[in-house]
Amino acid sequence: MLNKEFLKKRFTVNDKACTELLKIMDLFASKTRFRILCILREQDFCVSDIAEIVEEGKISNISQQLKILTMANIISRYKVEKRVFYKLEDKRIRDIVDYLHKKFM
Repeated sequence: MLNKEFLKKRFTVNDKACTELLKIMDLFASKTRFRILCILREQDFCVSDIAEIVEEGKISNISQQLKILTMANIISRYKVEKRVFYKLEDKRIRDIVDYLHKKFM
């Protein structure tokens, strides 16, 4: 049986990892962001394609969610001529989305 002091020490040591995990989970809390991550798991897309696939209203809403994911260093963007494409960069997030996709979809 584990004692309280051992558990307290273990939780203190893992505080940074716990905080990071909660930030990641917060990104999954939005239906639109989660759908975007699922789409980008498949391939890179531009904002208009993502908006068409997600069917979640305005492109401005999709752009806002893409900005949040970009600021969190989960996705990156690049230009091809005049179009901006988004790419899922974080392998950990890709693995999580893969796992969730296999378990629940």
